[in-house]
Amino acid sequence: MLKFESFTYPFFDLGYRVDHPALVSAFLGTGDLAIPGDHTPGNKALYLHIPFCDTICSFCPFVKAKGSLERIAAYLTALTVELRTLGATKRVAEWELDSVYIGGGTPSVLSEEQITALFAAIRANFRIKADAEISFEFEAKSVNEAKFQLLASLGVTRVSFGVQSFDPLTRDQVGITATLDQVHAAVDWSTRYFGNTNLDMMVGFPGQDLDAALLDARLAATSGIGSVSIYPVDYVMTLPGWQDRIRSGELPRPARLDERSQMFHAARGELAEHMAEQNMYCFGAAGAPPTRYMFSTLYGGYRDEAVGVGSGAYSVIRGLAYYNEGKESEYVRRASAGELPVVQSAPGHAYEKGLVFFPKRLTLDLRDLKVLSLEEVYRPRIEEIVDRDFATIDGDTLRLTEPGKLVYSELMAHFFSDLQRRLYLRIVDRMSTQVGMIDAEDWVGDSGRQRLGALNALPGAISPRRDLLKVTPVS
Repeated sequence: MLKFESFTYPFFDLGYRVDHPALVSAFLGTGDLAIPGDHTPGNKALYLHIPFCDTICSFCPFVKAKGSLERIAAYLTALTVELRTLGATKRVAEWELDSVYIGGGTPSVLSEEQITALFAAIRANFRIKADAEISFEFEAKSVNEAKFQLLASLGVTRVSFGVQSFDPLTRDQVGITATLDQVHAAVDWSTRYFGNTNLDMMVGFPGQDLDAALLDARLAATSGIGSVSIYPVDYVMTLPGWQDRIRSGELPRPARLDERSQMFHAARGELAEHMAEQNMYCFGAAGAPPTRYMFSTLYGGYRDEAVGVGSGAYSVIRGLAYYNEGKESEYVRRASAGELPVVQSAPGHAYEKGLVFFPKRLTLDLRDLKVLSLEEVYRPRIEEIVDRDFATIDGDTLRLTEPGKLVYSELMAHFFSDLQRRLYLRIVDRMSTQVGMIDAEDWVGDSGRQRLGALNALPGAISPRRDLLKVTPVS
């Protein structure tokens, strides 16, 4: 079973030596080495990262901090300059955005005046389609009805917040401090002002069992929210300090990996009793679309592009992925000076990106393979998963089956290119050293040394075991 599924694609080769800001500038169409853009169709998205939070959840791996009023003001000034710098590049200036996503961190910690100024800066520097999805993340304890009214007036079309669990003990263990009364008030306000609302849940917390996971899913589905997104806790991506608390006994040990997988799929089944399935993670009203930024662009195909602004923000354009400086003070210094605050880039055309994320989206338009000249290259891998009843082909649509959903993460790895497979395994090695392991029996590799088990989890030529994708039914 794949231990590390919370990844962006393509992966970064941290050993790649180049002037990363100069390379990104060339792809964005600035400087003497400007690379012409590709004008074939594809979704275009903008992500803005607001890293500040009232309190820090102990499991959260994202770039975040408690910010003073002065730090927040300086950060927003830098963010506004970066919006202007990025929006003026030749490539992005030609875009008309399908989606804008403001995430964090906790964007709702900003004041109403700051939120208004932020939206003014976005619209001053980017062209946005009239029917674009504009998402805004919030936290239950930093919103009120007035803020929802403001967001609606500014053109926000979708709001989302993290609940993670309704169980008071679990919430306390992982540092979630909003009260359940605040959660229910946030649901009421958000559904009053927006037709597209979402709350996030997680499955597999320390000490959580199947009954608790099912109860969480049921409470989320019946809360009155428009959609529920549910994710497995990815222990590889959580903070090392949180894992140390588990090893020391301060937090209870989580269920084993295979048990957590069964809990996740059982919770999905519970949500499906109340809501319609949108993709691997999201359930909502029948016919309602999943979040466009995430599942049409970030998890979309090669031609779908997204640029990010803010500390640690990630971007993927055709031929290049890159990310920003994560250290707040250094980001503010560089962005305020009008620089692109890029620290790492990954050049290369990940044409297979749509195939890799197909198991999360549940379907793939096979006509894209012909456009990208992938049909012959990937036909054997597609035929293999069809033969094993993990997918079906219906006309031009490749569709994940119910057995395929149980091994969706392994199927993502099944479509890695050889280069990306190599980089993935290098990341696995590095993470096994930096993060360590909770359960050595779960995380042992075929070499006999303790490490993440992703090497054995990869189907196909990498793995000597052909039975790895056998499905264990969820009871």
